[in-house]
Amino acid sequence: MIIAVIGATASGKTAKAIQLAQELDGIIINCDRFQLYKDLRILSAYPTDEELATAPHRMFGILDCHRNTSAYEYAKLASDEIKNANRQPIVVGGTGMYLDILVNGISPLPNIPEDVRQTGIELAIRDFPTMCETVYKFDPQLNVRPENHHQIIRAWEILTVTGKSIRYFFEKPRIKFVEDSWKFVYLNPPRDELYAKINKRFDLMIRNGAIDEVSALLKKFDNLPLEILFQKFHIFKTIGVREIAEYLNEVLPYNQMIELVKQHSRNYAKRQNTWFNKHSKLFLKSSHAIMKWISL
Repeated sequence: MIIAVIGATASGKTAKAIQLAQELDGIIINCDRFQLYKDLRILSAYPTDEELATAPHRMFGILDCHRNTSAYEYAKLASDEIKNANRQPIVVGGTGMYLDILVNGISPLPNIPEDVRQTGIELAIRDFPTMCETVYKFDPQLNVRPENHHQIIRAWEILTVTGKSIRYFFEKPRIKFVEDSWKFVYLNPPRDELYAKINKRFDLMIRNGAIDEVSALLKKFDNLPLEILFQKFHIFKTIGVREIAEYLNEVLPYNQMIELVKQHSRNYAKRQNTWFNKHSKLFLKSSHAIMKWISL
């Protein structure tokens, strides 16, 4: 049985996964979208060197900052790690979409030619509202939030290539990655406690060099305009990158930057908990595996 330790940011997933790995002779497999990158160890709350030494860790820091990835690519890599594990697999992270696809599979999506992909990126940078209008006008029932830029771009790409809504492909039978049983350990501390931990953790990130980390990241992109970076590269979706980048570019004052990152982190935690609460029954119902859901 695969164990998944899930929950919102700052809910204590890393510590819980390490505890289970030590008790069960486990191997820890990352399911946090931003901890896949090696360039933002501080802002992504990447495990410390001491934590990494407690048990084998996989899928942490495997991507270069210029590389974009997909939930399909993640699930393929993670399922390979699970199949090759000679210890108890413990999947840990808060990226719900990645977990959903790893557990329940993914609907097959068409390949997108590179010229269409590049056109979509350029349109999103130049006139994102028009892209949204095109997607929603074709399929008013599409359940993709406008702020989820990459999914909107993906929906536009598929509409452009196939003349069909991305929802048409979502409704097809899913390709499965693993057939094992699952046990979910969902960490859900009281909201006030969670928000206090989020605020305190970001203060620590700042002291540990988060601003220098973002400055170093920006230099790797040859000072491209911020809006292009935010639209084109997945790593810039990491909570805190945009706000710190705008502070470094003198768009935001320091104190406002600090408060905005904390606010956006709290908002993200709320969305994560909403997602996990909404999808718990989906996990238990839709897979052929036998599952258990434990809330702590």
